[in-house]
Amino acid sequence: MRHVNLEGVIATAITPFQSNEDIDEQAFVEQIRYFLKAGVDGISVGGSTGEGAVLTDDELFRLCELAVREAGGRVPVVAGVIRNSTRAAVQSALRAKEAGVDALMVTPVHYPVNKPSDAGNAEFYRRIAEATNMPVIVYNVVAHNMITPNTMELLRDVPQIVAIKQSAGGAGMVARMLAACGDRILVSSAVDDLLLPTYLIGARGSIVAPSAVIPELLVEQWRAFKSGDLETAKKLHDRIHHVFLALQGDNFQGRIKEAIRLLGRNPGLPRSPVQMPTEAEKAFIRRQLVKAELLKE
Repeated sequence: MRHVNLEGVIATAITPFQSNEDIDEQAFVEQIRYFLKAGVDGISVGGSTGEGAVLTDDELFRLCELAVREAGGRVPVVAGVIRNSTRAAVQSALRAKEAGVDALMVTPVHYPVNKPSDAGNAEFYRRIAEATNMPVIVYNVVAHNMITPNTMELLRDVPQIVAIKQSAGGAGMVARMLAACGDRILVSSAVDDLLLPTYLIGARGSIVAPSAVIPELLVEQWRAFKSGDLETAKKLHDRIHHVFLALQGDNFQGRIKEAIRLLGRNPGLPRSPVQMPTEAEKAFIRRQLVKAELLKE
């Protein structure tokens, strides 16, 4: 397993679908080029923002292949794996590995009745790590199947487990994970509305939905934080927070795509059953982007 630097802003790619629900590959490639121009430190494909739960293994492979080709080794490409059994997750991960990705970002099983114990979750990640021998980011997002600090301690002897994207549980859980993971396992923030505070307590970057919409602001904030310019980082926090508010609610990926559309880029459509926002929701999203100084009145 080779070392991959996963620190900094890893942008979360959307998956643009056409009206027939096929992937719009050209729109996807244009997005990857936009991320690279914005200066992101990595690109995540097929995660929550990318509707990874509704992608087939072949579709994930193709998106990873396109992203790897465009990135050309300039930044790492991370493949999202969102499956409901260890067997299915291993199969999906191995398919993504074939596409040449640098790391995997794996969500715990999310069907509520399938909730395992801490030991079961540890086995899930251990088997994926051993089967792929790739760097694995634990994506801690499923509130009813929380990856606990105890689970991470069970995984500290698995060399392929290199990071955790900490979302569920908010900033308080970020602090607990930092203590549990120590120096070996990187903690990346997915507390979208509190990125700066989580950076201050030790998170070493972020993997969040707003990066799909405003990667430039996320990169600028991270760089300001790293250089000690907390005044600039705080001002950017206020702008990023309005984008966070715009994205909250049902049809999450549809809201993200509407925000991107309002900013003049082609996001395509979400895949059913996710829908685009209502007219009232579109108006709210627009107002938040105005408050974020991204659009004029």
